[in-house]
Amino acid sequence: MNTGESTSDDLYDQARGGTFRLDPAVARECATHFLHFADALDPQVEQSHSIQTLSGFGDFDSAHQLRTGFESKAVSLTETLTTLQSTALHLAAACLLAAGLIQHTDETHSRALLSARAGL
Repeated sequence: MNTGESTSDDLYDQARGGTFRLDPAVARECATHFLHFADALDPQVEQSHSIQTLSGFGDFDSAHQLRTGFESKAVSLTETLTTLQSTALHLAAACLLAAGLIQHTDETHSRALLSARAGL
């Protein structure tokens, strides 16, 4: 699954370099959508963690293989969902940076900082 990491990296780099610019109101609106999306994934991430260890498949080798397969898919799902969240935060940061509402720092992708700058 393409989680958009390279696209968000490119957009962020363009915002940092000044080639991608947004009006502050538009940037806040876009960042708000990306932040809401990241927040909306929290329950799915939590649920995907809860299904990484399963029971009730029995003692046969085939049951063990089936359980292991489902648990592996749950781990992959968690990784994908958390990557989607990170990408959404990165896109929110790119929008706010493109409007000059934040500066590039190591803390640029903090949800609290992004939410404050987006006016949430």
